[in-house]
Amino acid sequence: MALFSQNKQLPISEVNQLRQQGLTDDIIMQELSSKGFSADQIGQAISQADTAYEPDYSAGQPPEMGGPSFSSPEMSAQQNSSSEMGNIYERIEEITESMIDEKWDELIGEVKKIIEWKGKIEEAQTKINSDLMKLKDDFKVLHQGVLGKLEDYDTRMQDVGTELKAVGKVFKDVIPTFVENVKDLSKVTSELKEKKK
Repeated sequence: MALFSQNKQLPISEVNQLRQQGLTDDIIMQELSSKGFSADQIGQAISQADTAYEPDYSAGQPPEMGGPSFSSPEMSAQQNSSSEMGNIYERIEEITESMIDEKWDELIGEVKKIIEWKGKIEEAQTKINSDLMKLKDDFKVLHQGVLGKLEDYDTRMQDVGTELKAVGKVFKDVIPTFVENVKDLSKVTSELKEKKK
């Protein structure tokens, strides 16, 4: 029963149909692989089609004694051809896998380089962000210091202005008296000079 289900999956009937059309096993393999069958499935189908081969007696050829011979040169050539095709497909599959593995390794290497570059860029960006934040903090401190000094200068200038106003008031009150005293002093000196003469 398992053999029957396995035969059902294999394209044996298609192999027989294509052989009846006069196609060689190489062309049959190409045809079936284009339909999506694997090389192993095609090889098994061809070998089972070879073992299930029954000669056509309808043409009036008598059966040979001892049953059909499966070791005819044509059949052995077909078996050799199918086994060679199987080997070729296995070799192609190995080469393809090795090429894919090689390209995959190259791709992984390039992706690792990109990841390293991304890490360096992120590290540099983090450093730049921290330096920028430090610069902002320093600028804020400097700004506050400058504003504090300006407020201090403003306060001092207001104090100086107040003191100048006070001095101005004092001078306003003192200068007339001082002028009177200077006049009196000059009269006294002129009188003393006259007495000496």
